[in-house]
Amino acid sequence: MQFTKQAMPMFTHDHAAYVRQMHDWHMKMAQYHDQLRAFHLERAKQFQKLAEERAKTSEISSDTSAA
Repeated sequence: MQFTKQAMPMFTHDHAAYVRQMHDWHMKMAQYHDQLRAFHLERAKQFQKLAEERAKTSEISSDTSAA
């Protein structure tokens, strides 16, 4: 997954253009953070599954060694 963090626009004396640029930048950053949050949540779920699988295999191996 590719994330692109946009640089904040530089201030210009053209107030209308600056306001539009800042609005666009904040909208892009909101999307960036949503993407980043979704990415980390998905990775956390993957690691949780790995931990559960590891716990199951350790239970199975302890059960077979105890028998």
